[in-house]
Parts: sequence; C-alpha cells; structure tokens
Amino acid sequence: MRIIQKADHQSRTRHSVIAIISAFVFAALLLAGCAVRLIGDYDDTIDKGVTDVQQKAELYFSKLQSNPNTPYDQSFYDDINSRLAVLRSRASSLPKYPIILEQLNNLKSQFDTFQKLDKSSPRPFPSVAVTDAESAIAVSVESILKLELALKDRGKASPPSLTKTTK
Repeated sequence: MRIIQKADHQSRTRHSVIAIISAFVFAALLLAGCAVRLIGDYDDTIDKGVTDVQQKAELYFSKLQSNPNTPYDQSFYDDINSRLAVLRSRASSLPKYPIILEQLNNLKSQFDTFQKLDKSSPRPFPSVAVTDAESAIAVSVESILKLELALKDRGKASPPSLTKTTK
C-alpha cells in the first residue's frame, strides 16, 4: 500500500512540477511578444504644429534682424501662444506624452521671456537679443522634432503586415 501511495505522490508531484514549468514557459512566451513603451507614439499634428511655430518665429526674428525698428507685434505673440496652447492640450491628452508636454512648456516659457524683452525694449531692437532668443527657441524646437522623428522611425521598425495590399 505504501508503494502505491509513494508512486501516487510522485506522480502528483511530477504533474505539479510540469504544470509550474508550463506556466513559466507560457508566461515567458507571452511577455516576449509584448513591447514596453515608456513614451507614446509619433504624433503628426505635434510634429507639423511645432514646425509651423518655428517657421512663424523665424519670420519674426528675420524682420527684427533686417529692421531693428520693427515695432512690437502683439498679434505674433497671440498667434504663437494659441498654437502652443493647442499643442500642449493635445500632448496632455495623449497617453505617455509627458516628455513632449514638458518640452512644449519649455518652448512656451522661452517665447514668454522673449515677449517680455520685445515689449519692454526700446527700438532699435538689439540684434544680440534676437540671436540669443532665436538660438534658445531653435534648440527647444529641435529637441521636440528629434524626439517626434525618433518616434516616427520607431513605428517603421514594426514587422510587415500579414494582410495583402491591393495596388
């Protein structure tokens, strides 16, 4: 009787070990197919929006450089602020986008600082102030665009679709 109980116990132990190993193998296979993403996906709207903001800023900087007597332009800042507000709102609504949101907040801060300087400076506007602001804003824009382009490239690295495409 004891021999039968030992054999039965060994059989149950063996089955338990096999079940545990099977569960670990299944979990490992399941996790191997999952990619952990710490940042959201590429967003074309933010990419194009930031590029548009940069283009408008470059135009204003060029005006100030070519004609230092260019008057302060509140409509330029209203336009930039509204565009950045829309981009910041979009970034805050996207999952896993706090890095881009922080970069947009930094860009907004740089525009705010330049606006205060532009508004309070007598004309002719100092050329070095334009150059400094242009450089700081360009660095912020480039960091956002580089991250967005890296996210765009990350999306291209995905495996090809298994469905047939018709031409």
